[in-house]
Amino acid sequence: MLAYQFRVTKYDPRLRDDRGVFTGNDWTSIGEIGEVFDGQVLTRERYEQVESAYLKAVELFAQESGITRLAVRTPGIWRDISSGRLLPDYGPAASELSSEDFYDGREVPLAVALELVRAMLREDGVWCLLEAEGRFGIAAGWDYYLYVSTHRPCSQAIDQVRRLGLFVDENHTSPYELNLNDSEPHRPADEEFWAEVELLAARTGGELPLLEMWAGNTWRWHLVTPGDGIVQVRTELRPRALVTAFIGAPVAVNDNGMAEIAGHARRLLDEGSEVAGVMCLIEDKDTGRLRHDYLLDDDGLTAWLEAAREAGRCGVYPADAVDQPGALAAVLPDEDGIVRARWG
Repeated sequence: MLAYQFRVTKYDPRLRDDRGVFTGNDWTSIGEIGEVFDGQVLTRERYEQVESAYLKAVELFAQESGITRLAVRTPGIWRDISSGRLLPDYGPAASELSSEDFYDGREVPLAVALELVRAMLREDGVWCLLEAEGRFGIAAGWDYYLYVSTHRPCSQAIDQVRRLGLFVDENHTSPYELNLNDSEPHRPADEEFWAEVELLAARTGGELPLLEMWAGNTWRWHLVTPGDGIVQVRTELRPRALVTAFIGAPVAVNDNGMAEIAGHARRLLDEGSEVAGVMCLIEDKDTGRLRHDYLLDDDGLTAWLEAAREAGRCGVYPADAVDQPGALAAVLPDEDGIVRARWG
């Protein structure tokens, strides 16, 4: 944990009770633009003024900490990324950031980090921690709270941020602090793991479905075959990704195949099942492109089955490798062999 921990807010600490709970009437989200707080309408202009102050606060703390680049940690995406761009509607510094390059450990310039903070403050479908390991960290939390961790006291930044009309709570630890000692890492996707994948692919006698997750809620299928097929797929994986090798090649779309798929999916989604959802694979019959869907209930399955009937092949698998005996899961380690990504 870094020596200096701050919480930056727009909430006057004089309006907190003995437990530290804010008791004033104030907005907490961009979604409240147009509503009235303490007799005043929250306008878009007012919202953007406050947002700009928060971003300036990040910049001030970063500058005094000697930070020009930050690494993305524990990323998640909950927005449409079909365009391939993560933040197409944000500033020029971030508008070309690829969704496939939004992975754990990816370094970005401070200007891009600020746009990521803006998106998080707006609850706009992306989230991550931002850090310079051992020196600096930023987390945007719920209800418009911002947490800063740094290796320097940053007294000048604190004074400047307060002049922006914001409040700085000192010695306030972030609830999003990433402590690698708190959780058990996945096994590394090392040579031993890939040898097991190779053996599994050889035993199944067909293409092995390999699911890659490089950000929370963001997956991509690969179909691997022994030998050169696995070597090629390994070159395509994002750094620090969680990879899961499931058992069972996708089946051809016909009456028998679809009946088998539907029955298997419904067993996985049964109310008595402890399986946390179903990972679905569709292979386009014309292009061979693989599509991923994540289902949680029977209603979603019904719609998915309709789409699958137009495919060439499809398959369904439990969301977690532990729910399919023989399946394998591991996280890509860094070049030193250490697994630094944490996936739930």
